[in-house]
Amino acid sequence: MLLVEFSTDVIQLNEWSRRVGVALSVDSLGTPYARAHRHLLRQKKLLVEHHGFRELPPSDPRLLFTIECQPPHRSSNGLPRSPTMKLELPVHASSFFSPERRIQWQMVFHSALWPSLRHVVQPVDDILYLLQCLMPGLLLLVQVEGGWRTARGLPPPDWININKSMLVEIFGSDHYPGLYKAASDPKLAFITAPER
Repeated sequence: MLLVEFSTDVIQLNEWSRRVGVALSVDSLGTPYARAHRHLLRQKKLLVEHHGFRELPPSDPRLLFTIECQPPHRSSNGLPRSPTMKLELPVHASSFFSPERRIQWQMVFHSALWPSLRHVVQPVDDILYLLQCLMPGLLLLVQVEGGWRTARGLPPPDWININKSMLVEIFGSDHYPGLYKAASDPKLAFITAPER
């Protein structure tokens, strides 16, 4: 079983920050996340124009965007097997760490959207991977199999290499080599532990 796990657990975030070699604090996330807006909005536009998502009117000024789509899997009667899949992202990275909004972000990232569409809709993968680069450990791809839990906290190195110019624009040229190195090293990009 593969799932996306959202967590603001400080110990987990510190561990991933140490692995990547970046100081990760709510304050230090603001500038790179703001620089990433243009790229996140481009992926949103692709989802709306080419993948059946529809943009919802802004319901909260703290949101960068909200889009939704019907789940791809249906019952034999034609009914959706899961609720409408919603993807929304905040204007400010600090919103991910707000205790009163934790449930909101868990609903977004724990929804059926990620396992259902990750491998068939590239912009969904691109959003997930960019968020993993921005905030290592916040979003983990978790494979549970045979009593073991393997979590990937960084995108594949191929994705980082293909998106080098975007990542350098967002983070600067000093940060990119460490990010690529960490993503390329299975001992840094993955954590394996017995299933909880």
